[in-house]
Amino acid sequence: MYDYNQADLDELGWDQFVADVWASIFLGYRKFTTIRTLGRRWSDLLQGGIGCTEEVADELVRLEIMMHEGRAALASREAGFVLNAMDEMLVAMGASLAAADWIRPDDRDRLLARHAQLRAFVRELVFG
Repeated sequence: MYDYNQADLDELGWDQFVADVWASIFLGYRKFTTIRTLGRRWSDLLQGGIGCTEEVADELVRLEIMMHEGRAALASREAGFVLNAMDEMLVAMGASLAAADWIRPDDRDRLLARHAQLRAFVRELVFG
């Protein structure tokens, strides 16, 4: 999944869509995939996972991944390290979303609530 497609989300369901995209991001880090591809996958996760626009997702990816060298290419092949780093990135995206004064307050509140659901689901999926 390199380009978010609402039909994929509708067909798979939210849980499976999020699990599949999360797994593709994880595999991308483990195989040292390009930052552009990883960024697209993160954007897909945000669009489908929290229901934001492509513009919002791309800005969060730019702020929290593209602007941080350490997040662009994780320096470990150890699965636990990568998963923890991915979780930290998701947390940082939530913080950036909370501080985004370019998003209307009502929309921001809705997106933050959806972000919390996304993170809880991913944590349960990954860490049990």
